[in-house]
Amino acid sequence: MTQWQGEARIRTVGRWGVLELTGEIDIAAVPETEALLARLMALGKPVVVVDLRAVTFFDGAVLGVLSRARTELLATGRGFEVLCVRPWALKVIRMAGLLEVFRPAASLTDLAGLDGTRHGSVRA
Repeated sequence: MTQWQGEARIRTVGRWGVLELTGEIDIAAVPETEALLARLMALGKPVVVVDLRAVTFFDGAVLGVLSRARTELLATGRGFEVLCVRPWALKVIRMAGLLEVFRPAASLTDLAGLDGTRHGSVRA
């Protein structure tokens, strides 16, 4: 396995905890991505946002990590959002059957008008 070729940053913006990922993220990045998501989720923000806009590659293993985090967050009444704009990335998410599950947004501004139920039992 190769070393992860990317960077990550955790930040908070209002009610969101944001994990910004950059570079190439594949199966080699799974342990670190899981640890970063755990740190972010531990902050207790009502909505966790994973920002994939600066990612140049990701694979199905990473989508599995995101899907598990989403399931855990929804089970505790919290929200999960994905920021993604690159056509190739949206295609990968769609091919994995997760486009309607993740419903990626283009920016935090696009999420600002949501009432927090977008990924809960009631959809906005």
